[in-house]
Amino acid sequence: MKIVRFLILVILFSQICFTGFSQFKKNAVVGEIAGKSFSFFGLEYERYLTERFRLGTGIGIGSKEQLVYGNGDTFDRYNYSVPVYGVYAWSLKKHHAISEFGFTIKGAAGPGTKATFNEFFPYVSYGYEFKSESFVFRIPFYLCYVGSNDYLPAVIPWLGVSFGLAF
Repeated sequence: MKIVRFLILVILFSQICFTGFSQFKKNAVVGEIAGKSFSFFGLEYERYLTERFRLGTGIGIGSKEQLVYGNGDTFDRYNYSVPVYGVYAWSLKKHHAISEFGFTIKGAAGPGTKATFNEFFPYVSYGYEFKSESFVFRIPFYLCYVGSNDYLPAVIPWLGVSFGLAF
């Protein structure tokens, strides 16, 4: 039993030594057009856990709707979205394939009301990424599950474009 514990500690220590002290950039700020935030534009922060795997979250800037109260007064409601995701790079070269998985929560806020989250959409993607020393560019193909409804299919495909800076 002591040998098994010792081997596990040696494997964990060697993993930390080989990947924990590398010199790759550990953060990125990425802007996207028609991406995982289901908005025309989104802004995300990504944290690289290893050179190949990263986690991220952000905010999608949605639309503004003008709604009418029962008495005829109008008010503006702002739609937004919050994607939470993971990204896996299939290679460490500058040009490589990536897979993304995650979910987006859509919400709205208006005057005198609290922000509400009312929709949840899981998605996966596969695409191309160029990552230089400080620049990130990607073109992913998304598949999002929106559920069955009268207007759209249960799974919606689309293409997004992302660009950002690693630091």
